[in-house]
Amino acid sequence: MKKVRLNGTDLSVSSIGMGCANLGTPKVPEGQAHEQIDMFLELGGNLLDTAHVYSDWIPGEKNRSEHVIGRWLDSHPREKIILCTKGAHPDLEHPSVSRVTPDDIRRDLSESLDCLHTDHVDIYMLHRDNPSMKVGPIMDCLAGFVEDGRVRYLACSNWTAERHAEANAYAAAHDLPRFSVNELMWSMAEINRTALPRDYVAMDTDMMDFGRREGISFFCFSSLAKGYFTRRYLGLPIHDAAVYSGKANDRMSEKLKGLPSAADVTRESLRWFASREVPAIPLVSFSNADQQMECCSAFAE
Repeated sequence: MKKVRLNGTDLSVSSIGMGCANLGTPKVPEGQAHEQIDMFLELGGNLLDTAHVYSDWIPGEKNRSEHVIGRWLDSHPREKIILCTKGAHPDLEHPSVSRVTPDDIRRDLSESLDCLHTDHVDIYMLHRDNPSMKVGPIMDCLAGFVEDGRVRYLACSNWTAERHAEANAYAAAHDLPRFSVNELMWSMAEINRTALPRDYVAMDTDMMDFGRREGISFFCFSSLAKGYFTRRYLGLPIHDAAVYSGKANDRMSEKLKGLPSAADVTRESLRWFASREVPAIPLVSFSNADQQMECCSAFAE
């Protein structure tokens, strides 16, 4: 699989990142999850994207996605993967209570490293923002992780362009590491932002201008728009129709009807990211080996 150099880092990541939200859940049991990681590496992938909160919506073991990856790492060399995890997400039982505080961030990173059975992550993201909190204490806290070697590069997820710029300006003024990556909602399908959860940030003109100007790379969740174009090609019901309905997506769907197969629609939806004006890595979760092969082949060298 082709590799992409992330701006402002020495990391070269695969053109697709493996989204790990469902690892260890009934959708992707642990044995299957380990097989998926193995296959992802065999196909040239190296970027695993997880979070401390992933799978906590399932009863049982908490932080299960990180634990599953950690148990895989017990028998595999750490250097085989570029590992990204996220912290400071609200407690799922108290979603309106922000945890973007230095104490919560420190606690989450420490717990994540224990779950992942590693002494460092390559990219550490704040999963959410708290716009009412000044960026200074946040960036000071995160800088300590880079200084002590537990984190190589810093990033954010669901931060607006304005807040990302504010954080990076503070980092530059105080000679601290900046956010090199922003993980947000982005796909070939146009998005009706009024239908999104309030704490989601999607790519827009301001973010694109900021990313191009400041040399930011992007990880993209919901990168296939929950299979929007593929499902339309096959005549299947659309997931989250309110988010993706619109004339622009109708026109794109008509254009894609000329492709030979549904698999080609999926691959075209992923290759779209390679022609963006900024480095953009689509994150994809896989239900089975055929789907994994289909997606990864979009960027086969």
